Amino acid sequence: MSFDIPVAYPAAHPEICIPELDGKTAKMYRGGKICLTVHFGPLWQRNVPRFGIAHALALGLAPWLAAEVPDLVERGFITPV
Repeated sequence: MSFDIPVAYPAAHPEICIPELDGKTAKMYRGGKICLTVHFGPLWQRNVPRFGIAHALALGLAPWLAAEVPDLVERGFITPV
């Protein structure tokens, strides 16, 4: 996992990238970037400058994982432990 911190940070939220999952889910941009714009972007804007990278992980990545991991397991891209 990696982060792309925009020049406008903290006014703009960081982008979270998981290159290992690139192309395996519809809610991901090229290069493995997680789609955070629709739901997390407005939340970030309302809470600037109190939010940081931990908030991006907890409030941006966690819901994405909750929605996408079961689908990835079902399609056989990842295996449960």
